[in-house]
Amino acid sequence: MKSSFRLIRQCIFVFLIALIFNSDNLFAFSDSTKVVVKKPKKEKYYKRSRIAVEDVRNYMDSIGILNSDIVLKQALLETGHFKAKLLMDKNNLFAFRFTKRYMSFINWQASVDYYKKWQDKFYTNQSENYYDFLKRIRYARSPHYIKVLKQVKARTAQ
Repeated sequence: MKSSFRLIRQCIFVFLIALIFNSDNLFAFSDSTKVVVKKPKKEKYYKRSRIAVEDVRNYMDSIGILNSDIVLKQALLETGHFKAKLLMDKNNLFAFRFTKRYMSFINWQASVDYYKKWQDKFYTNQSENYYDFLKRIRYARSPHYIKVLKQVKARTAQ
């Protein structure tokens, strides 16, 4: 009796281990009969912009962001026109990172304030073309960042 109980426990244990290591094919009885349990897909983008483009543009102008038209394009590109869940939930309009993790801000204005401080620190030669500046300091990893940035349109109709 005890040995059959032990055998049943071992079979259950082996079955559970198989489930853990083969979770994409749960309850696979044979190759032709599989019951697959799929995880719900997480949406990466909101359906609508979380911020109005004009609000961001006005705020940038009010705090004195230089080349605000290009900086606005940066924010639009980084956040997918203010729809990317990861960055918008962190109020991070420019995808700023700290040790490989995206920074979080109290609100999107704080993100723009941070950009302003960053710009004041690094953009010291205002006669330099801003696109050239971004390329020179390697603002983004992609070698095509400036080319793509120039193609971004600041859509105001949401």
